[in-house]
This record gives sequence, C-alpha cells and structure tokens, in this order.
Amino acid sequence: MSFGLMGFWFKIDKSQEKYRVYASVSFAVLLLGVGLPLWWHTTAVPRVALPYARIDELSQLDIKITTKIIVAALSRDRAELLAREIRRTFANAEIYRLDVEYQVISSNLLASAFTYHELEKVASTFDLDVGGLLLLEATNLNDAVLVGSKRTLYFSTETSAAKLVQVLSEWILHDKSLALTRNALAEPTVYSLDEENRRRFPASPAYDILITLVNPDPEKLKVVWDLKMVAEEYIRPFLDEMSIVSNFSVKSQWLYLLPLDVNPKRVPDSSPSRRHFALRESVLPQLVTPLEKKLASQVSLHPCISFVVYTVPCDSAPLHIYTRSGHRSRAESNIEAFLSPRWGGVVLINPPSEACENAREDEVVTVVPEETAVIGTFLAQLRLLLGIPETKPISGVTAVPLVGLKSRDWEIDSLLRFRTVEQLTSAKLTLQSLAQLLKEISNIVITDVVGNRIKTALELVYSSAMCLERGDLERSFFLSKEAFVTAEAAFSDPTLLALLYFPEDQK
Repeated sequence: MSFGLMGFWFKIDKSQEKYRVYASVSFAVLLLGVGLPLWWHTTAVPRVALPYARIDELSQLDIKITTKIIVAALSRDRAELLAREIRRTFANAEIYRLDVEYQVISSNLLASAFTYHELEKVASTFDLDVGGLLLLEATNLNDAVLVGSKRTLYFSTETSAAKLVQVLSEWILHDKSLALTRNALAEPTVYSLDEENRRRFPASPAYDILITLVNPDPEKLKVVWDLKMVAEEYIRPFLDEMSIVSNFSVKSQWLYLLPLDVNPKRVPDSSPSRRHFALRESVLPQLVTPLEKKLASQVSLHPCISFVVYTVPCDSAPLHIYTRSGHRSRAESNIEAFLSPRWGGVVLINPPSEACENAREDEVVTVVPEETAVIGTFLAQLRLLLGIPETKPISGVTAVPLVGLKSRDWEIDSLLRFRTVEQLTSAKLTLQSLAQLLKEISNIVITDVVGNRIKTALELVYSSAMCLERGDLERSFFLSKEAFVTAEAAFSDPTLLALLYFPEDQK
C-alpha cells in the first residue's frame, strides 16, 4: 500500500515538473518574443534616415546667376566692342555669369523713333525673359543712357562702354551688394551688411502692412481722412503688383491721445507765428519705441511693416526734422517723414498755419491730409523696405518716371535676384545647421514629417540653384521660396524636442 502511494506522488511530481518547464519556456518566449520588442519599440528614439552626405555637399554649392544681355547697336564693330567690354568687366564677378550677345539693328528702324514710346515699340520686337536685358542704341537720344520701364536700356551713339557698365553694375545687377548679401548670411562675423541690406525686411512668405493714424489731441484736432479707402485704393494696387514676391495683408487703425515721447526744440523764425519746432535726426528712433508699444504689430505671425501718420497739434506746429549736420530737411507741402530700417515709416503732418493762427483757444482745428503726398511717401518707403534697390544719381543717366503705382520690370527682376539669393542661402544654412544638430544629439526625434521636409527642402535648393545658373530667374525664385519655407518648417517642428530633455536612464 505504501509503495503504491509513493508511486502516485512520484507521478504527480513528474507531471508538475513538466508543467513548470512548459511555463518557464512560455514565459521566456513571451518575454523575448513580445516583451523585448515592445520595450525596444516604446523606449527607442524614432529617427528617420536623412541624406547627410548630400546636405554636407551644400557647402560646395556655388550660387551663380546667369543673366542674358542683348547689345543691339547700329554697327557690327560697335556692338561687338560693347559686348566684349561688358563680358570682360563682369568676367570675375563673384555671383554673376553674363551671357552677352550682340546684334546689328537698322538705322532706318530708329531714325523715326523720337519719343520714348516709339523706342519702346522697337524694343518690343526683341524676345526677353524675366531677368534679361536689352541694350539698344538710339540715334535721337538726349541722355547718355535712358533706362526704360521694362527691361531695356537705351544709349546714345556717343555713350561709352564704361558708362553702360556703370549703369549695369549700380542700377540693374547690383553685383557687389548681391555678393555681400550671400556672404553676410553665410559668415556674419566676417562680413557686415551694407545700408540696403540693413534697411530691407528679411525674406518671408507673407507680410502684414499696418497703417496707423495718430491723433494726439482729439479735443483740439479733427482729422478728416478715409484711412480704409486710402489703403485699398492706393496701397493695395501696389501690393498686387508685388504679389510675385510675397503675400500681403493690409490693416488700418486709429490711435488717440498718444503724444510724442520727445520734446521738440523751439526755434525762432520769420514766419507769422515767429517760431517752429525742430526734431533732430538723432532722436527720431526714440519716436518709434513708444509707437511700437501701442501699434499691436507684435500680434502678427508675419513680419509687420508699420506706417504711421502722426498729426501734429497746433501748439507744437510746424514741426520740422533737422539733419545731423543741423540743416532742415526739404519737405514737400506740410509733411515731414523718416524711415526706420526693418520697421516702417513715419509721416508727420503739420496742420495749416492759417488754421492754427485763426483758431480760437477752444476751437477744433480740422486737418485734411494731402493724400498724394502722404501715400507717395509711404510707397517710396515701402519700396525700400521690401528691397527694391535705390538708384543713386549717375551723370547723364535718367530713368523713365514711374507710371502710377507700377514698379519697373527691371526693378522687380532685381528684387527677385536679391530674394532668391537670400532664400537659397538661408535654406542652405538652415539645413546644414539642422543636420549638424541631429547628428550631434542622438536623443532628438526625427519623424517622417520632419524627414520628408528636410529631403524636400534639399531637393528644392539644388533645383533652384540649377534654374538660377540656367538663367530661369522666375522659376528659381519660386523654388527658393518653397525651399526656404520648407526648411524653416523642418527646423521649427515641435516634435524635435519630444525626448530631448527626457532622462537618459529612463529612455
């Protein structure tokens, strides 16, 4: 009996041993097959593979702008000479590669062209793409060089090659300033920005235009002006012409009881009021700071270009701006104006002196701003802030006056070149900085979205540079704009910081 019982317990122990083995094996399989992969998946930092080698090659990507120039002269020898001199002068240009060709044009075709419009008809027979230039010799020209509203430079039979080269360099191509734009972005500690680069707003896919009219003393001043109508009828058409560069939104507002934050100096003079007030040029930046606090321009997601119309009260009028050398600036009508780089412009409107002199102590003075003068000033400032280069006087050279609110075609081409170089260089630097950061810090998450943005921006940079070198300025600009926006979106993606500050031992 006892032997039978022992045998029974022995069978139970063997059965339990077998189950224990099965349980251990099952646990090990579960741990290795499910637990370990699950742990690895939940603790690993997801990082999409990136084309680091191609990003490193961006350092060797040289931005070159190919520009086609046609020289059309009355004789073969003169056309060939001018073309050769232009090629020679720009042969070592840092950023340009000029494709200069020449043609001989019949003197009979130009003999009857006495006016600019007749010259323009002759120029229209030439096929020019965006960014291209035509240098056309004209027999009935009073100036050495007349720069047209499209893409043509008209020059007289006496104009030298040196004069044409000077106009090309300083007015049209801006070769030195373009090279500085690229170099200052790439090596800011080595190169300093020039005045044009410091003044214009950085590249952005969109800008907000904020027009503000300030009435510091509404009890004594009444300003009659339809600000919304002015913005829509004058500013909006100009911005529509500039829509190729960026998107623009226009806003307007009125501010009251906002005095100047400086005390103008009282200056005796021979006017009926026996005095005027002076603002020194050196104190003008102090006017911008209090205005900026009240404008609410910082609520925008995009760069905001501010334009302020400040109505001067009678007890501080007339108010004039004096240069640093102590001379009074030349002002049109009753307005004074100044520009603040990368911020906007301010127009000071003085009320009519007769109205101030004849007004009784408690009488309200009505001010009606001169729309043409104010808007003309704002548009001139806006052109500079957006980056349309200023043309400095050259002896014997004139430009066809602007017609209405439309910019000249060669001015837009020049702006496209600046923006393309700026956007391309910025996109390159952003991708290189981001790639270096991602290589050095292994804890940064690289999602599929970020990875695709980096790859897309990289291809856009190469494509834009290729189009620019091929002479397709317009397409190169759009590609560089997309590359700039995509690279910035990748760099600022919030998922990059997901695990950056997570404790190392808990990952």
